[in-house]
Amino acid sequence: MEDAGWKNLNVKSSDPVMVKPAIPLPKTVLHLSVVDGLPVVRGNIFNSLIVYNASDKISADPAKVIREALSKVLVYYFPLAGRLRFNENGELEVDCNGKGAAFVEAMVDCNLSVLGDLDDLNPSYEDLLYALPLNTDIVNLYPLVVQVTRFACGGFVVGVSFHHSICDGRGAGQFLHDLAEMARGEDKLSCEPIWNRDLLKPEDLTHLQFYHLYSLCPSGPPIEKWVHASLVINPATIKCLKQSIMEECNEVCSSFEIMTALAWQARTKAFQIPQTQNVKLLFAVDMRKSFNPPFPKGYYGNAIGFACAMDNAHDLINGSLLHAVNIIRKAKAYLFEQCSKSSVAVNPSALDVNAGQESVVALTDWRRLGFNEVDFGWGDALNSSMMPHGVVRQSHFHLVQPSKNMNGGIKIVMFMPPSKVESLKIEMEALISKYATKV
Repeated sequence: MEDAGWKNLNVKSSDPVMVKPAIPLPKTVLHLSVVDGLPVVRGNIFNSLIVYNASDKISADPAKVIREALSKVLVYYFPLAGRLRFNENGELEVDCNGKGAAFVEAMVDCNLSVLGDLDDLNPSYEDLLYALPLNTDIVNLYPLVVQVTRFACGGFVVGVSFHHSICDGRGAGQFLHDLAEMARGEDKLSCEPIWNRDLLKPEDLTHLQFYHLYSLCPSGPPIEKWVHASLVINPATIKCLKQSIMEECNEVCSSFEIMTALAWQARTKAFQIPQTQNVKLLFAVDMRKSFNPPFPKGYYGNAIGFACAMDNAHDLINGSLLHAVNIIRKAKAYLFEQCSKSSVAVNPSALDVNAGQESVVALTDWRRLGFNEVDFGWGDALNSSMMPHGVVRQSHFHLVQPSKNMNGGIKIVMFMPPSKVESLKIEMEALISKYATKV
C-alpha cells in the first residue's frame, strides 16, 4: 500500500443502530471481577482498525454480513449487548438488558491506498470508528461498537471499540474470531465464551501487580498533545539482534524481549531522563495459564498482570542490550512467582523509589491476539492498528504486526509528545545499527 499522506477521508456514516442478540435472552445482572472493576481498567476503552482488501470472488456487502453475524454472536456474548452500571455499593456491574451493541455503516469515496500502512495516525482515521464524546458517563457508553466503512475500491475497514471492563485484549481477539466464524456461515462457535468472573479473587490484585498502573496516572494535563507514530522493524533486523544476544550469552532471546529492551533504552535516552533517577518499564502479561488451575479456554475477562522492570537510568543507558533483556526477564519471572497462591506479596510502596512520572513507561504486546487473522470471508486482514482514545498515558508503546507484506516483522506503535518522536526514532535506529551490524 502506498503512503499517500494525510488526506482527509471524508467519511460519510449513518447514525448508529443497536444490534440485539438474534434471539431474546433472559435479563440478568452480572458481576465483574476484582480486576474488571478497577478504576484504571474501567476508565479505558481500546479501539482497533482492521483493514481488508476487496475480493473478486465475493459480491456480498461486508456491512450486511458483519451486522447479521454480530446479532448471532451476541447470543453467546450477551454482556456486550448490555450496559454498565453501578450497584448500591458503588461497584461496577453489567446489566444484561439486551439493548444491543452499536453498529455503524459508513462510506469513503477513495481507495484503501490512502491509508498507507497506518504507520502514523492521520486525524481523520478517527472517523473510521464511531465514538461517543470523552466526557460521556460510563453508564451511557456502549460496551461494544462496530463500524464497517466501505471504500471505493471495494475494500473495507472494520473499526471495533471494546470497553476494557468487559474484556482484555485476548478476550477481544477471541470475540472477533467468533464474530468472523459467524460471518463465514458457521452454525456454532468452535469455543464458547466463559464469563465466570469469580475466578479472580481480591488477593489476586496484588499478585497480578496492578498497583504499578497508578504510577502511570498523569498528575496534570499534558504540556503537549500526544501523537501517534510508529517504527517498523523488519524480520532480518530482528534476526540479527537475536543473533547478537546469543553470541553474548549463548541463550535464545525472544522478539518481545529484544523489542522491549530496545524501546526502553532508546526512550530513556531520548527523554533525557536524569541519570540519577530510576526508570520503570511496565508490561502486560497474559496470566490465564499461570493460575492453579489455569483459567478455562474461552474466558474473556481481564486476566493480565503487570510486570515491572526497574533500573537506574545511567546503568540502563550505558549497559548492553542484554543488560536490559535480563532485567525484563527477571521482572516477568517475578510476576509469575507472585501469581502463585503460596507466595507473599511485596509491599507496593517499596517498588516506587526515585522514579519521576516521565521515568515510567508502559508497553503492551498485541501481536498474538489474532486481530490480523480475523477472516470475515474476505481472507485475513491486510493490516490492523491500535487507535488512541481519551487521555493517553505517558509514552505508551504497543507491539503489533506490520502490514501483511512483512510477515515476521514488528511495528512499534508509540504514543508520546510530538517533540520526542524524532529523537526516539534516532535513538532506536542507533541501537539497531550498533547491534544488528549484519543488516
